[in-house]
Amino acid sequence: MNSFIPWVGGKSKLLWIINKMAPDHYSRFIDVFGGSGTVTMSRPIQPGCMEVYNDFNPNLANLYRCVRDHPEELCEELRYTLNARVDFDHIREVLRTKTVIPDIRRAAYFYQIIRESYASGLDSFGAQPHNMWRNFPLITEASKRLQSVVIENKDFEKLIQQYDRPN
Repeated sequence: MNSFIPWVGGKSKLLWIINKMAPDHYSRFIDVFGGSGTVTMSRPIQPGCMEVYNDFNPNLANLYRCVRDHPEELCEELRYTLNARVDFDHIREVLRTKTVIPDIRRAAYFYQIIRESYASGLDSFGAQPHNMWRNFPLITEASKRLQSVVIENKDFEKLIQQYDRPN
């Protein structure tokens, strides 16, 4: 499976090199700079393997946790979103000011910003028609893939200290 979101700086074009360099079998897979999750999502599930997705962006880590744990609620929150510049600007401001809102709503807002921004850059409204409902099967599929993945929001150095092992 590919990622359920586009992401600036995503590793999808490098995936063939990353997969070629990875060993066939391993007991831990740590996606230190998770981003869109393309690397994590594309890896086959290996029984007994611990998988960790990490990103320093708290909104992105929250989105991944909500997709994994609450896909139906997230889709319901997204059901009546409007693809409009005024909504985009309002939601972007709410996320920038770190207004306290429930995790699922924050995830829905962030997902909406990703999907409606120009080139998924999060800053400017893309002004392209987008049917949010078409993404619901992607969210459901991603939720299934993420069920056994630990989702972290840590600085990469602290994450590596926590999860790295000699082997």
